[in-house]
Amino acid sequence: MSTEGRQPPPEFDDSRYERPQKDWVCGHAGDGCPCRLGPSPSGTCRAGPDCKPLLVTAPGETKGLWKCTRPADWGGPCREGPRPDGSCCRSTPPCVPVRSLRARRGLLVTATIAASLGVLLFVLFGPARDTAINPGPLSAVHSGPHFAAAHAAAGVKDPQGCAQCHASAHQSPAGWAASTFRLVTTGSLAPETLFAHEARDFRAMDAACQDCHQPHSFHQASVARDTSCSVCHLEHQGRAQDLLAVDSATCTACHGSPLAMGDAALLARKLDPALFEKTLDAGRVGFPVTRPPEGLTAIITSFADDHPEFRAKLPEARDPNALAFNHALHLTGPDIPRVDGQALDCRSCHVPDPTGALMQPIKFELHCQSCHGLPIDPATPSLVVPHGSPENARAFLRALPAAYSDDAVRRLGLAGQPLHDHVTAKLAALQSRHPSGEHLEREVFFGEPSAPAGRDSCNLCHVVTAAPAGAAPFIAPVRPVDVWLPRARFDHAKHTRMDCVSCHAAPTSVATADVLMPAKNSCASCHSPQGGVTDACTACHGYHNPRPTGLPAPTTAEAPLPAALQRALAAAP
Repeated sequence: MSTEGRQPPPEFDDSRYERPQKDWVCGHAGDGCPCRLGPSPSGTCRAGPDCKPLLVTAPGETKGLWKCTRPADWGGPCREGPRPDGSCCRSTPPCVPVRSLRARRGLLVTATIAASLGVLLFVLFGPARDTAINPGPLSAVHSGPHFAAAHAAAGVKDPQGCAQCHASAHQSPAGWAASTFRLVTTGSLAPETLFAHEARDFRAMDAACQDCHQPHSFHQASVARDTSCSVCHLEHQGRAQDLLAVDSATCTACHGSPLAMGDAALLARKLDPALFEKTLDAGRVGFPVTRPPEGLTAIITSFADDHPEFRAKLPEARDPNALAFNHALHLTGPDIPRVDGQALDCRSCHVPDPTGALMQPIKFELHCQSCHGLPIDPATPSLVVPHGSPENARAFLRALPAAYSDDAVRRLGLAGQPLHDHVTAKLAALQSRHPSGEHLEREVFFGEPSAPAGRDSCNLCHVVTAAPAGAAPFIAPVRPVDVWLPRARFDHAKHTRMDCVSCHAAPTSVATADVLMPAKNSCASCHSPQGGVTDACTACHGYHNPRPTGLPAPTTAEAPLPAALQRALAAAP
């Protein structure tokens, strides 16, 4: 039923309607008989006569009669009527007005605000101000002795280190109010900033971080909208030692966003490729990863689900090492000699470095020479062709008389005629097998012309190219890859319970070009929610790329720490 145009009943008296906005209520309201006038706005009872009698005089009369004027909603004229003196004979009994619910609620709110302001002012101006405003303890790296010494050297008297990151930490409340006003009107809390698509302006906070941390780019140079340090590195989280590990959600906020990755791809095409070069530790050789022009901008939300395959495992990937090596033959071949009574396995050659993270480089003297000794004369095993330089090898071959003589003196103690006879016999025996010096050199470098490469000829393992007459043959440099994921981290020490061949298919590899890295799905079988091992982005990936080589020198803003601060850090215990 429509209620449009409905009117109150005729007997409704809006003057007696108790409205919720009134501050005072008649004291008789609880008994169901509030007086008609009700309390005054100040809470004074206005009870009194029910009416004000009216003197009615007839024409020509001077005395007249008093007439009751009580309204109809109060019962109309009373039976008794006015008194002879014209006063009303009926009076509303007085009461003590009470505050309405609205008034009491208002008082409670006012009292609460006043008390809160009082406590707040006491806290902000009191001696415990710094403790009260601290949202939580700092990590040890931002509150330990090194941190305190650094700030003392810089003249900052701040036991908790608040001012190092929060410039207005030790201002007065008036200063805080001014800072808040700036943030709300023109800063990061302004409406146009809060609802904008662009990243918030955290330059002041980031500058505070970089007072101690050497300036660096957040991530790749193609990041279209950079992220503040404080977005990923959370302080005041109650950790006793380190900052909380970076949550993978902060990584996928960009890497899982088609918009962010699309912007990065557009920017990457305009940048110098040198900005994306990856620098490895000295002596390390990384797998040559061809970077796409748009960068590595695939949409990734988790390692197990949509992380792309490792680039070293793409179908076209090949081991670039020029050394010829057959893993299957060395691990399973029946004619492979034993070393210290044991058959060769992965650990015979691949030895962890001191950190346990990577493997030490393979060296001929440590891992190959015991089997491939390069003897020039089977009857004189102590005389071997030097390894490592074709020029040195050729010079050795052309000085064999001196080499035989030195070996006999050192090993047999010969001298005089016995020494001469020994060397002559050795050279004669060698000449019976090799008609000329050129024949000997050819067999050492290339093996027998009519047979496959011999066991100890250079071309058994190396790519050997003949050189013009008078020059030593050219041997392709050997640079075995020892960092197959140059843009990620891997720690062998954390995988010691795994059998090598469960990840590296070496027993079936017959060619050096085979990439013996595990596929992504092999890693995800453990590093996933189902596998129970962490699949956090930071478990394998770092960021804060160092400045690539060949770029302009750092600007003034990227200068090293002040000398005083460096001395303080060096002197701190």
